[in-house]
This record gives sequence, C-alpha cells and structure tokens, in this order.
Amino acid sequence: MILLVEDEAITRNAFADALRMEGHQVVQAADGVQALSIFDKCHVDLVITDLVMPRLNGFELIDQIRSKRPHVPILLISAYISQKAGGIISSGSAEFMHKPIDPPDLIATVQRLLPNLH
Repeated sequence: MILLVEDEAITRNAFADALRMEGHQVVQAADGVQALSIFDKCHVDLVITDLVMPRLNGFELIDQIRSKRPHVPILLISAYISQKAGGIISSGSAEFMHKPIDPPDLIATVQRLLPNLH
C-alpha cells in the first residue's frame, strides 16, 4: 500500500488516481498528523509526501517514519528544495522529485522504489 501525503487535494487526488490506474493501493492523507495515524494502523510499503504541509511538515513526518520503520521507502515531493531537504536526500533517507510532477514520472519512480509491488 502507498501512503500519499499532500495537502493540496487536487494534486493528491490526481496522483492517487494515476497510481491506482497502475494497480497500486493508495491511501491518502492531507497532512503529516493524519499520515502518521494511517501509518500506525496500516501496512505501508511506500510513503510519498509533500514537504510543506500544515500541522506536521514533510521533514517531521520523515523523522517519525524513520523512527518507527527505518526501511520504508520515502519519496519527498516539493516545489522547492532547501538545504535540509538536500541533506535528507543525500543521507539516503528519502528520494526526491521536484514539483510539478508528471504522472508518468511519478509512476516510473514508484515502480523503481517498489519493483515487486503491483
């Protein structure tokens, strides 16, 4: 199952639809707090998260996920990249895609991160 965390509903729904069309199970969250609640209750194979969100941002979410299940792949998506985001990416804690993201590019990245999940 893919946990998709994005505060912009239009973007979240478009990404979820594209992933579902490829056969993936997707559960959606509008912010990091909602995402953590889902993460704690469900078996999640991949987390796709925005960086800038209300209540709990992408950095904080990644830290929480890494403390609970350090090997779950994480794809960080954002319209900008900060020094902190660069550090997370270079440390191997998360992959990164720059917004705007074309759905075919998202699908290709998900297939690379989850080659045996479909």
